[in-house]
Amino acid sequence: MIRGMERRDLAWARDLDFRLFSEASWGEEEMEEAFRPGRRFLVEEEKKPRAWAGMDASGAFAHILSIDVEPSFQGKGLGSALLSSLLSSARGMGKGKCVLEVSCKNSPALGLYKKFGFKTREKIEGYYPSYDAFVMEKDLEG
Repeated sequence: MIRGMERRDLAWARDLDFRLFSEASWGEEEMEEAFRPGRRFLVEEEKKPRAWAGMDASGAFAHILSIDVEPSFQGKGLGSALLSSLLSSARGMGKGKCVLEVSCKNSPALGLYKKFGFKTREKIEGYYPSYDAFVMEKDLEG
């Protein structure tokens, strides 16, 4: 089941993000921004939370901020379900484009985004503390 993120989810989401991305993980203040206008943060759960994702749609386009899946549930379609839900929300908000940044080393995430039709726009050296990132984008119109 996918639902909107609630404040009670923040500690779990931050912990998962730290376990997955350590030095590039979200801080407490960044997680609080999940509740700003124009943001859409989701949690996938079955009895307990297993994955979360966030998007900022307050500007001219949608910006995927993160998709985190508990390691024991990776490869089971949870990231796809969350991404699909975020993209549907972005279309519903009238956004014509979606962008994101992803580590050049994160093969599973790169595969997910390519499967959904994201194209690499550019590479940013040193985007994360210890590695580079690709900027990817997807046209949401048509």
